[in-house]
Amino acid sequence: MAKDYKCVVCGRCHLKSRRKITTKALKQFVRKRIERNLEENDVICEKCRSIYRKTLKNVNNEQKDSNCLSECISDDSDSEFVINTEEAVSTKILSPKQIELNISSTHTSHRFCIVCKKEGTSRNKLCKVPLQARTQAFIKNAVFIDGNTRCCKHHLSEQLFDDTSLQALTAKYTTTYMNRSDITSLLENVRQTLTTSHILNFDNPLSLSDGDYYNLTGLSKQQFNELSSYIVSARQTNVRSVRTCIAVLLTKLRTGLPNHILGTIFSLTKSQVQRCIHSARVSLMQDFVPHFIGFQHISHEDFVQNHTTPIAKTLFANDSEDAAIIVMDGTYIYLQKSADYEFLRLSYSLHKNRPLVKQMVIVGTDGYILSVLGPYFANAKNNDAAITKHMISVNAEGMNEWLETSDVCVVDRGFRDVIDFLREQGYNVEMPVYLKKGSKQHPVEEANASRLVTKVRWVVESVNARIKQWRFFDKVVSNHFIPIIGDLLRIVCAVCNKFRPPLAGTHPEDKSIAEAMLEKMQKGNAIQKMVTEEGLLTKRTIYKLVDASNVLDELADFPVLSMDKLREITMGVYQLKQAPNYVREHEGEDGKFELYVCKIKENLLKIKIQSRHSNKLSHTVFISYSDEGDIKGWYCTCKSGARVVGCCAHVASVLWYLGYQRLEQQSGSRRDFKTSVLDASHIPSSDESDCDSLPEE
Repeated sequence: MAKDYKCVVCGRCHLKSRRKITTKALKQFVRKRIERNLEENDVICEKCRSIYRKTLKNVNNEQKDSNCLSECISDDSDSEFVINTEEAVSTKILSPKQIELNISSTHTSHRFCIVCKKEGTSRNKLCKVPLQARTQAFIKNAVFIDGNTRCCKHHLSEQLFDDTSLQALTAKYTTTYMNRSDITSLLENVRQTLTTSHILNFDNPLSLSDGDYYNLTGLSKQQFNELSSYIVSARQTNVRSVRTCIAVLLTKLRTGLPNHILGTIFSLTKSQVQRCIHSARVSLMQDFVPHFIGFQHISHEDFVQNHTTPIAKTLFANDSEDAAIIVMDGTYIYLQKSADYEFLRLSYSLHKNRPLVKQMVIVGTDGYILSVLGPYFANAKNNDAAITKHMISVNAEGMNEWLETSDVCVVDRGFRDVIDFLREQGYNVEMPVYLKKGSKQHPVEEANASRLVTKVRWVVESVNARIKQWRFFDKVVSNHFIPIIGDLLRIVCAVCNKFRPPLAGTHPEDKSIAEAMLEKMQKGNAIQKMVTEEGLLTKRTIYKLVDASNVLDELADFPVLSMDKLREITMGVYQLKQAPNYVREHEGEDGKFELYVCKIKENLLKIKIQSRHSNKLSHTVFISYSDEGDIKGWYCTCKSGARVVGCCAHVASVLWYLGYQRLEQQSGSRRDFKTSVLDASHIPSSDESDCDSLPEE
């Protein structure tokens, strides 16, 4: 009779623990397990009945905890793991977990968090691990998480584990018992995740790293989130979100990629990319740009207080607390050749020999972009001077009310024709001095005055270089972007103002450097005077050539110069950056680093430096030093070589080589690109060809 009481589910004999199958739910569970109709004498053992009760309890818990998810996790995010809600939370009966698989899994306790292993308390409430997070853990960590497990709420973000929690998640078991529902659900979730996930998804904060954000948009993840928070006028659609629109536009500006490639990256069509760019541009121009660029976005007082460097104040404002110092320069944006011949003529630059438009960039002395005006045509009637006169005449952005008398405009030589006009408006103008016709070198006074201007004006060139890091403006722009090219540039400049650090920082020694420059400006160049009066430039017999391989012994008494001392001499870093390049050329096999010691003048050196621009031009550098280890003076035959407010790059390269590099041995290595490019002027002679054709002995 034992076989008559065999459990209909597991097939084992349990004479003392058999139970009749009476309830409707139990009959449904058994029929699903044995896949046939029940007979009158069928019984179930207590163990299988316990499995049935546990399964029924899990279903009830799933229904009860469905509201817990919505309390601890936001459901309106468009995350990478786009999974349908669990259909298992229904009246369907789950099969027992009897399939053993070699898949790592976590514990299934309700009391402890599966990530940090902390026990749930009234203060640290645990919530069910969402389906999206469980799928994420399986895909990225190869760890299966049961649907009844719990974790702390702070481990979740947008229905997913954050990066730290995902790294801390570890498996407890190397094998897992699963039922058919678990396997089916897992495979379906993984399939949907892989098929619905975008190549780039900016709506899920965990799908891209901070480096990915910066490489694509030029902003870190935090900065991108902050920029997105400004947008209130954009409309979210089923196709793309507001964050996706902003990401498409910034990626376009950052990389310069065409729209069809952006469509591939963002899983959008070309027309959808165009609409994203339009929507993001309009929203940013309305909600973000007016707060960070333009004459009206900042007061005159705040600009003077926060965006004027101490060096500029000391050099040009006479320490005035009210004078604003602005630096102006035009930047070029190259265009395609237009089929509209009139527009082609107006946009064609005879200076650059190509079509372009100009934008006038106005910045503070720390690199803060006050305004960007334009675009303007590029023909002869639209030079920098004409553009500046037009801006003031039409009172662009209300700049005439913003500017005050005694404000300082720092410009380059391209503004020479508008200098008198600016001074008539009451503004002070600082510009490098022009080299007089027929002259080969600036006098000392002019060279010193020009150095004061370049000490401040360099920042606008760095701003233009920062703008061109957004490759859209560094490439040839398609003509259909011409109507919005000004808006796009203002968006980039506003982003730079908000999220980029100042180009020129404030240092405690800035004021003392400026005062030293003003003091040296009143001095003449004693070395130039000596060389000119005694004819040391043309005499040859009074010099002794120094063997390049024996420089250390020949010039053992030359002063040792630290990098701080070199910066004190050059009063800048540009010349020191050029120094290693000059030295490498003259140290090469074909270099002509000619170093002479004067026989009639103690501690006077003469050095020949090849020009980096022309093979026919070379410069002669004179350097005088004392026995006490000081540099007494210098002179170079280049255009600005007579100045004593700092020195030219040729003098700096010699000082860097003799006083720093030859002792530190820090010349570094470089690639010789000359060996990779052919020279058509070098044709082997017939003798060389014959020698090459001779057989080896």
